[in-house]
Amino acid sequence: MTYSYEFLPAVALADTAFRVRADSWGSLFAGSTEAMTSVMVDLAGLRETQAKSIDITAHSVEDLLYDWLAELVYLKDAEAFLCKSAEIEVSPGAIWHAHGGLKGDTVSPARQQLGQDVKAVTYHLFRVWQENGEHLAQVVLDI
Repeated sequence: MTYSYEFLPAVALADTAFRVRADSWGSLFAGSTEAMTSVMVDLAGLRETQAKSIDITAHSVEDLLYDWLAELVYLKDAEAFLCKSAEIEVSPGAIWHAHGGLKGDTVSPARQQLGQDVKAVTYHLFRVWQENGEHLAQVVLDI
């Protein structure tokens, strides 16, 4: 699994934007997961004390990634869970499916260097595409 991500400060001045490049759909989702989590917490201080799984379906890869990231925001808000690592399988088709095993920790300001609180994933400039054999996503987060 290979991916990289970069933050895009000129894209969203009041929010946070990032772009992920990956070699597969699963890697794209894992990279997007890590990029969003790194906005909320310094990953070096985040432990893997809990495991969770997510299963999501959608009619397009764009909707699938949006729903995936929205589920991570929900887990942070409802269960104070932040994901440190994820192994994700994405199956394309008429109905796209993502299944992922997550490892992470509960939010703990005493143990972790917290960053920005992500309130939501936005549709503003949200994009998922393939180019030159790479899988790419651009995401803007409401903070």
